[in-house]
Amino acid sequence: MGWARIKGNLTSRIGCQVSFGAPKDVLEKGHGGISGEIIDEVWAYPDENTKPPHEKPCRIGDGCWGDYSFCSQLIRWPTGEHAIRLAYYRRRCGEDHWEYASQMTVSSECETIRTLLERTLAQTAWFQPMPSASPR
Repeated sequence: MGWARIKGNLTSRIGCQVSFGAPKDVLEKGHGGISGEIIDEVWAYPDENTKPPHEKPCRIGDGCWGDYSFCSQLIRWPTGEHAIRLAYYRRRCGEDHWEYASQMTVSSECETIRTLLERTLAQTAWFQPMPSASPR
């Protein structure tokens, strides 16, 4: 981490540009990355974005990872196509800024994300207090 610092509260990212670097094999074929714009978003727990940061040293202990905020973002590409990115931001204990932390995240065509989320949510046993594997 260390780039794209968001000082203070974590605010809406709608209107922000996002860039995806191309994988090495794609670069070797002479193609580059792509940039798009976040046009909509939802947050798992939006109140997390405005809570004060943990103190340093952290009251939770040395093993605390800080604050995390998870979101889904709708991205429009220059081609007019869209993708959905499942992302998260992190704020370390004692720091007053958030950073984009999901450099390796799920991002794909809207239909693929819908299929993945529908199949995930269908695994009702996963969402119980003691998750279990579904019978196959």
